[in-house]
Amino acid sequence: MSDVGGDFRRQLPSMIGMAGMFVATILLAIFIRPWYDKAGLQAFGEAGASQLRYIGLELIMIFIFTAAILMLAKYKKEWVIKYGIMGILFIALLYANVPLAHQIMVDDSVTPFEYDSVDETNATYLTEIGMDRYLDSIRSDESGEIINTIRLMQWGVNEPIWQSEIPHGDLADPFSELVVVPGPDSITINNAGLIHTLSLLDGTLESTYECLYTNEEGYVQPIIPDGCQLATETEDAVYIVDGRDRLHRFNTFEESPNVMMKQATWRLPDNLKVFELIEAELLSDNHLLMVSNNYSGVVLLNETTSGIDPIGQEDFEPVQMLIDAESDAGFSSLDVGYSNVADVAMQNSTDEEQLIVLGTKDGDVLSWAYSPSESEVFAKESRVSINAFANEIRDVRLTDIDASGYTELLITTGKDARLLYGSSMVQRLVLDVPEGLDVAVTFGETPADVEDETIHLYAAVLNPSTIDENAQRVNASYTTSSGVVDSSMFLVGGIVIEEIPLILGVLFSLLLMILLYVHSEWYVVNTVGILVGGGVIVMLGVSFVPTLIMVFMIAAAIYDAWAVYKSKHMLDLAETMVNLNLPILLVAPQDSDYSLRSERTSLHEVEEPPKTDSEMPRERVVAKSNDAMLMGLGDVIFPGMLVLSTLQFVEGDAGVLMAITTLVGSLIGYSVLMYFVGKGQAQAGLPLLNGGAILGYIIGGLLTIGIAMFQFNISF
Repeated sequence: MSDVGGDFRRQLPSMIGMAGMFVATILLAIFIRPWYDKAGLQAFGEAGASQLRYIGLELIMIFIFTAAILMLAKYKKEWVIKYGIMGILFIALLYANVPLAHQIMVDDSVTPFEYDSVDETNATYLTEIGMDRYLDSIRSDESGEIINTIRLMQWGVNEPIWQSEIPHGDLADPFSELVVVPGPDSITINNAGLIHTLSLLDGTLESTYECLYTNEEGYVQPIIPDGCQLATETEDAVYIVDGRDRLHRFNTFEESPNVMMKQATWRLPDNLKVFELIEAELLSDNHLLMVSNNYSGVVLLNETTSGIDPIGQEDFEPVQMLIDAESDAGFSSLDVGYSNVADVAMQNSTDEEQLIVLGTKDGDVLSWAYSPSESEVFAKESRVSINAFANEIRDVRLTDIDASGYTELLITTGKDARLLYGSSMVQRLVLDVPEGLDVAVTFGETPADVEDETIHLYAAVLNPSTIDENAQRVNASYTTSSGVVDSSMFLVGGIVIEEIPLILGVLFSLLLMILLYVHSEWYVVNTVGILVGGGVIVMLGVSFVPTLIMVFMIAAAIYDAWAVYKSKHMLDLAETMVNLNLPILLVAPQDSDYSLRSERTSLHEVEEPPKTDSEMPRERVVAKSNDAMLMGLGDVIFPGMLVLSTLQFVEGDAGVLMAITTLVGSLIGYSVLMYFVGKGQAQAGLPLLNGGAILGYIIGGLLTIGIAMFQFNISF
């Protein structure tokens, strides 16, 4: 093989042609990725995408493959290599050509979703109840007394399931908001003056407790120094959080209704601020879930402290947090419901398993399994915890759109709602959602839906109450947009195989294999190489998160450098593939009359510039033959995998931008590689190509999602 230094102008067409094939292979993988994505064809399943041991397995398989080829070549078993690899290549071609034929020929477009009604309700949205119900309140003062009418509503139905009138109280600030804490069977509503508990079954007022009283001098005083900011009632106590983030237990007595007596006080974590409360929910008599702006967790509701709290003591005993989480960007939403990754339908469940799901303002999803009957009551649910799902999450909701008893996760981002279907969490539905900071999005089935066998999506934008220029309250409202969702709007899920695309994909693969056998020219080798490379890129790219792909790339680059410069066995492997005309490489001819079939030059026989006695011979895997530039297919596959993995696991515009910077970075690495090759300096391909791709990924990540670019719940 001749020296590659010298005339760059003569080599430039080969370099550009190689770069074109490099990009074409990756673009092919991107084009067929939706077919793999819809089919859920991850090499090690969804859970395996973030497990390091499978990357180790891939590396071991590469070592075994290389050793097997070299051993067969050493014992002159080239025919075993040729026909064995051709069999593997045929299978790999099927994995590229069958999806390609389906992507070109099968129309899997969906019917666009449209809202058919918009209604404004002059009431304050309080909280969701279950999957398709919610609470709101209407404030009135026509009689001179402020009354809050609490209504349990079902989406799509104008009349409430029940409504209950509760007094605002003469001592409470007339402008104070209602702070609501739902529980398993009741709901506690606090306005800093009165604490009311209503039955969720029928709205019956179960109890009322006073947070304010009038002293002997006629001044209004709180029962605890810093007032009642949040309250919830259990079977035998009322727990109150004051304005200084301290939790108080007041015992209650069945024989003395509406009477409570102070029992104990605890200190909440410093980051759990009641004035920044997003939502709270009483999970059981022992567990209170609280979500503030930057901190969330479950508080264990104890009965007593380890000591007595003297009056005026500031350093109270801290509460016991059973689980907690922090978010610098801030939490935005909460839902608690039947787990979407449960093994049995909810009607057959016996362990009362629930799922806690949180969304953050920068697009993360956090979740915990809640199993009150198990020894481990709370456990991180990694299957439903997703880093960088979108740029922003406005709402999360566990729902059962098909009434199967198995729930789905509905996540509302900055611009749309996405339904992750079943335990596999395949994205099956994407629907536009109106703009608005606070939204409530869910599916609802009205009596009309039951009759028509339809279901509605409801997206409510919540408008808070305001104070006008006359210091008068302008009541809150919510605007609900709704529209019918039907099966034609669902993204295609599962493996899609139709007869004609399947037959054409198989026939095209057979044709290429026949041409490869009888006429293994450079254009046949390149065609097969691009198709095989695209198929391998997408298969592995959708199977591993970017962090693991980068680990794979670094390990492969180190191995490539060692195999080229130290052991030199990679040269033997490349020489064997060239002489067998197998498309484990790409060929960029410099002249139109170039023939790969006549190319039989050993890669070890490279003309070198004059060298001193102390200089060692230099060899290269990425090289120019007598009339062509040669590149191993692995040099395209590894950077391409990172591009595909980025598109697969980083959602939204951030993923697209990061994929572009990754591709640009790999092309920069390719340019540097070609510079050294053109000068006749020996270079292994992967260190520069993989290094450029990784650097491009990091730059794209810094421009978009920051440190989240590495956070994909990696495990061993």
